[in-house]
Amino acid sequence: MSSSQSLRPSAALGAKFDDKPLWNHVKVVTVVDGGGGNRTWICNYCNKKVVGSYTKVKGHLLRLAHHNVEGCMSISDDVLEAIKKEHETAEAKKAQQALNARKKADYVSIPEDVADKEAARMFYASGLPFNFAKSPYFRKYSLTLANSRLAGYVPPTFNRLRTTLLAQEKEHINRLLQPIKDTWKKKGVSVVSDGWSDRQRRPLINVMAASSGGAMFLKAIDASGNIKAAEYVANLFIQVIKDLGETNVVQIVTDNASNYKAAGLSIETKYPHIFWTPCVVHSLNLALKSICEPGEKSPQYAQCKWISDLVMQVIDIRNFVLNHGMANHIFNRYSSLKLLSVAETRFASSFIMAKRLREVKSSLEKMVMDSNWKTYREDGNTVAETRAREVKKCIVDDTFWDQLDYLLSFTEPIIDMLRVADTDSPVLHLVYDMWDTMIENMKKRIFEHEGEDMDIGQSSFFDAVHQILEGRWNKSNTPLHCMAHSLVPKYYCDAWLNSGGNGVPRVAPHEDHEVSLNRSKCFKRFFPNQTDLRKVYTEYGAFSSGSEYFGQPHVIDARMFEEPISWWANHGASTPLLQALAFKLLSQPASSSCAERNWSTYSVIQSMKRNRLTTSRSEDLVFVHCNLRLLSRKSKEYTDGPSKYWDISGDQFDIEGQEVGELAQLSLDEPELERMTFQDAEEGEGTDIGTGTEREPEEDEF
Repeated sequence: MSSSQSLRPSAALGAKFDDKPLWNHVKVVTVVDGGGGNRTWICNYCNKKVVGSYTKVKGHLLRLAHHNVEGCMSISDDVLEAIKKEHETAEAKKAQQALNARKKADYVSIPEDVADKEAARMFYASGLPFNFAKSPYFRKYSLTLANSRLAGYVPPTFNRLRTTLLAQEKEHINRLLQPIKDTWKKKGVSVVSDGWSDRQRRPLINVMAASSGGAMFLKAIDASGNIKAAEYVANLFIQVIKDLGETNVVQIVTDNASNYKAAGLSIETKYPHIFWTPCVVHSLNLALKSICEPGEKSPQYAQCKWISDLVMQVIDIRNFVLNHGMANHIFNRYSSLKLLSVAETRFASSFIMAKRLREVKSSLEKMVMDSNWKTYREDGNTVAETRAREVKKCIVDDTFWDQLDYLLSFTEPIIDMLRVADTDSPVLHLVYDMWDTMIENMKKRIFEHEGEDMDIGQSSFFDAVHQILEGRWNKSNTPLHCMAHSLVPKYYCDAWLNSGGNGVPRVAPHEDHEVSLNRSKCFKRFFPNQTDLRKVYTEYGAFSSGSEYFGQPHVIDARMFEEPISWWANHGASTPLLQALAFKLLSQPASSSCAERNWSTYSVIQSMKRNRLTTSRSEDLVFVHCNLRLLSRKSKEYTDGPSKYWDISGDQFDIEGQEVGELAQLSLDEPELERMTFQDAEEGEGTDIGTGTEREPEEDEF
């Protein structure tokens, strides 16, 4: 044979053999009965006829000894090398497949208890919270490994986790967030911001986008080397507004710091349709602080001093019980509830602490009457014994508990309003009415306690508290609150107007002078075009007076029971300008709480062990963490199944078998428990939700 001889593969009875390619170099004539892989075949190169299996085909073509067949001498050296290579490639492929199968078999055959122990060891060694086991992402990762064919899989490396994969995940989440962003054109979005200092004392400005789709983390700006004056903050907001789309942004919500107010007013000058709105929750907290910690020179000092003294007694009792081992031991024998400590950034948490003290009153009384309490001698003169006498005196004093009941009673309307406002939910349109209702309910409780008539009675204490609340409302009320209030259909219904507190009829928005003035300001800013302005006034006139289409019985009837934004979707088509405005204003939050709560996420990510994270990497981690939670909460699995409420409260509570509302009594923000304004006492003191991080102090300079 010449060296130019070529391969001469042929089909064997119409079949192609990928795993046994040498069959392709012989012609199979017949398949022998009896199995065993024997066939009658003829070599394509020497025409030798043989009866045998694939073993003899290999022996013949590759000239192998001990195969009970004579080697083919008609194959040239070049062709022989080609056949050998073909055979070796097939053998190597089979060997790898066999290895993969063995690895998979070994992996799948791991006993379940062994896998559980490996997972548990990971938790214990890394200090992971047990609540992590409920994470849908941990469960999905584990199930992916168990149900896939990732033989030989190696987890990502340290560097890949913090660089490539983090960047990829951020891009992935950005794509998932797009449907929420798409709603901003119609329903608008609020820019929400708050300031904070991280563990390296770097001043950060947190920016989020809050809308009907939830609170989305945008960025955290490192202000190191800059004075956070109004101009600097305003320029940051202007860039955010441009990123979100100028026409989409409805308001900027911040706390009451003077630089934020000045920045907000600067934004209003540049973008008249965008309003600066002070955080309602922050305003209420400042009002509570003024009531409970009146300055000696304040006109309310004489009337409110007793509250300050009472709160200090509550704190003294709580501190003594928790800081003295014997007292704490005795208390825990009688109470299954923990005493709570205060987060300094939320003054309202003092009332949550006081409420808990009232709930464990009987346990405290049993504590000071316990025989072991005598460890603190009645005639002792140590600091602990002196304080023990003071604590016992308070606990057994009915006057102390009566005052505490009164404090909790007349401040409950404020706390109730805080609970509603301290969420990401759209409540901007409810703020105006909530202030009026809260003050009326407080007046009713104070007058009932003092035995005064609601119509003709007088109360110097209520006057003092009312001055504080009215002053705070005048500072925090904006035209936008009045405009949003004017777009709630229920506020024009006779049933609502006649159901005012204390028998006093309410006033419809179009008949309220203050509301009407502010509504007019908003119209002029929202509709600079005179033609549109005249048209929207006409539309509002028809809506508020119930004329034309709005006068139909089914439209009027729906005003009282249908959700405002749904009502406008169903009945607002005849007033397109007003309907579009309603969609935006009825979809906005009233507080900057989401931006403040987000710092707790920062404190988890930038912990003592990770305090060298760069600002940009921390920002990326918070972006992923915060927005994954936002997306996760939109799934059915969040409220049902093994991952139910997976991101709430860590290991503090076992939610299984409990109603979320029961646990939410410990928080100002039901039903989402992670928004806590306190911490469990046994975890120690903290400056912000127990994180040990520092938030900017509350200010009141406008």
